[in-house]
Amino acid sequence: MSEVSGVVLVDNIAHDKQVLVHYRDAEGTWRVVPARYDSAPPWGSPERWVFSGIIYPADYPEPARFAIQYIVAGREYWDNNEQHDYFLDPDGIVFGDAPRFGVDRLERIVEFVGWRYRMDVMKIEEAMPLPGRGYTARYKVTIGRSVGPGRYSHVRCVALAVRGADVSVLSQTVCDSLPPLDPITP
Repeated sequence: MSEVSGVVLVDNIAHDKQVLVHYRDAEGTWRVVPARYDSAPPWGSPERWVFSGIIYPADYPEPARFAIQYIVAGREYWDNNEQHDYFLDPDGIVFGDAPRFGVDRLERIVEFVGWRYRMDVMKIEEAMPLPGRGYTARYKVTIGRSVGPGRYSHVRCVALAVRGADVSVLSQTVCDSLPPLDPITP
């Protein structure tokens, strides 16, 4: 079995809120996993919410498909990759343009998302920030599939650039050969 777990960072707009992860299970049915509050910086925002319990068979051939729902102050916000959903695959992460939420100054949720996922009971990986300049956040994600205790095939590194509402896959290579990242200017 493979478990997908994650971290979602959201703006602290009001005290009462819900963060929900909608995902499609191995049978094709959409399910919901609630995230739970984990922590916040002393200045209050963004808050860190964590989720787990999204289980797939170890040999499941499809990528995990998901979207984030944020309910706060009587409003509902979705980040579902412009209605295309997000995909997490052992061989790579598929991203598209993310929505802007406009007047509420909450540009998008995925800008504040860090992925932490478990491909099996032996391996846990977390998106790690990479050095960057300007208004771009960069993340390196290592993705692998277990082929036995402590052994992984298809291990890849993905470098992502996040600027405003844009997420770009800068590179997807073997982890040891991740190239230096060119600066992206606003």
